[in-house]
Parts: sequence; C-alpha cells; structure tokens
Amino acid sequence: MKLFSKKEKEPKEKKKHLSKRKKEKLRIKKKEEKELKKIEKINSESKYDLKPFFGGIGVGIANIIPGVSGGTMLVIFDLFERLTNAVSDVFKRKTTTRKQSILFLLKVLVGAGIGIVAFAKILGFTLNHIEAETIFWFMGLILFSIPIVIKKEMKNEKFNVIYFLIGIILIGVLEYFNLKGVNNSLNEEAGIIGYLILFGLGVIGGISMIFPGISGSMVMLVLGKYEMVRSYIDQVTTLDVNIFIKLGIFGLGAVAGIVFSAKILSSLLTKHKGKTISLILGFIIASALILPLNLETPITFTTEKVCGLIVSFILGGVVIYYLDKLEKKNSDK
Repeated sequence: MKLFSKKEKEPKEKKKHLSKRKKEKLRIKKKEEKELKKIEKINSESKYDLKPFFGGIGVGIANIIPGVSGGTMLVIFDLFERLTNAVSDVFKRKTTTRKQSILFLLKVLVGAGIGIVAFAKILGFTLNHIEAETIFWFMGLILFSIPIVIKKEMKNEKFNVIYFLIGIILIGVLEYFNLKGVNNSLNEEAGIIGYLILFGLGVIGGISMIFPGISGSMVMLVLGKYEMVRSYIDQVTTLDVNIFIKLGIFGLGAVAGIVFSAKILSSLLTKHKGKTISLILGFIIASALILPLNLETPITFTTEKVCGLIVSFILGGVVIYYLDKLEKKNSDK
C-alpha cells in the first residue's frame, strides 16, 4: 500500500509542476498582451504628441557631451521602452501599428538632428568656458531623475541588487580602459576587411547608442577607433565619395546594431523587466558619477568653484522637477 501511495503521489507532483510552468507561460503571455495594448494606445494618441521630438532633442544634446549617453536621455524622458518597442514593431511581420511606430521614430530622429545642430555651438562654448559646471549640470539632470524612473518603471517589479551591481561594474570596467588610454590612431584596414571592420564598429556604436549609460564615444575611444570615425565626419564637407561610402557602411552597421539591441531589450523588458531596469539603473548611476573623470581641464577647488558646481548640479535637478510636473499635468488632462 505504501508503494502504491508513493506512485500515486508522483503524477500529482508532475501535474503540480506542469501547472506551475503553464501558469508562468500564461503570466508572460498576459504581460505581453498588456504591453501590446499599451503600445497600441500610445501609438494611437501619438500623432500630435511632441514628447518624442523633445526627447530626441535631449538625445542629440547628449551625443555632443563626452561620456553622456543618448539612451539615458530616453530613460529621463520616459521614451526608452517606447523606442525599443517601436523599433521592434517596425520589423514585425504581423503588426497593426507599423505606421505609428515609424512616425514615433521619425520624431525622435528629427529631434536628435535638431539637438545636435542647434546646440553644438552653445555646448561647444559652455564646454570651453565652464566645462565642469556643464558636466555637473548633466550629473544633476541624470541623478535627480533616478527616483522618478524607479517610481515609473519599477511599479509591481522587484529591484534586483545583483543586476544593479553588474551594471555598475560593467561601466567601471569600460571607464578603466578609457582612462588607461588606448592608442587612437587614424590608421585603417584597406579593402573588404576594412569595410567589414567599419560595419562591425557601426554595429557596436548602434548598440551603445540605445543602451542607457553607455556612451558611444567612450566605446570608440576604448576600441581605439574614435579618431578614425571622427575624421570621417569632419571630412563630410569635402564631398569625397570614398568618405560617404565609409560613413554609409558605418551607418548601416549602426542601424543593424540599433535594431538588434532594440529587439533584445524589448523582449527583456517584457519578460524580465525588474532585472533589466535594475541593470539599466546601474549603467545610468555609474556613468553619471564618472562624468567628472572625463574632464579635459582638472577642477581647481576654490570656494567660488565649489559653489558654482553645487548650483549647476541643483539646476539639473530643477529641470527634472519641472519636466516631471509638466508631464503629470498633461497626463491629468
């Protein structure tokens, strides 16, 4: 009888085990459906939504500042998940929101272009005359936005300390190699190998563009290819066909990197949102704290200078406070 009772228990345990697996699958499926409805709702209202455009301007400005990530600006403007979902949505076979996703991405791209062109001279001036204050303003902007990001993104999700620490360590390792210094030469490989390397660099650049906390310029510096890529951009005005071909190959690689990373991030945010956001928060906080290490002119700590840095840092927080207040006001309408 004892043997029989043991045998009888086994299938019940299997049933329980299977039911747990089914429950997990159903939970993920419901979560995916919920996210899809959320995207459709946002996209249906996105025709006159200018938030992606202003977020794009923020991304463009971030790309001018050394060590600041465009992806971080997307998180601050609460556009990061929407962007990854939109990129993923464009390349889906069956979707009803492709047009809306393309419109959303165009707004971000146009905003980024305007951000780079319109603010290049302004930021060039501030970085030349008040470099430390400009960097501390960005630090304030990023760090004061963290509680808002946690409140919005970690709702009903568990904060994962391990993934958070992994994010901090990865940025620390990247910065270590950046500070150690890599020979950034203008040397390049010729022929097909050279073009393949360019495409590969574009893929890496594209991935770093979309990941919050990871600066594309820093990655290129670590790989020793920053000066080479920058020289191509500087030579655009020469209208050299060879330069346009090289930039085109790099651009194709960047698009491939953005699409690849967006698809992965979109899937991770749906299935493992808590862990993914914890990792991203690690990236963002670590990248903000190491910004002063990339200053070209070392800080001379006088009373006047310290006061200026504190004020700049607080002003970054003030901008975030009013942006959040404005968003709450618009969502209540």
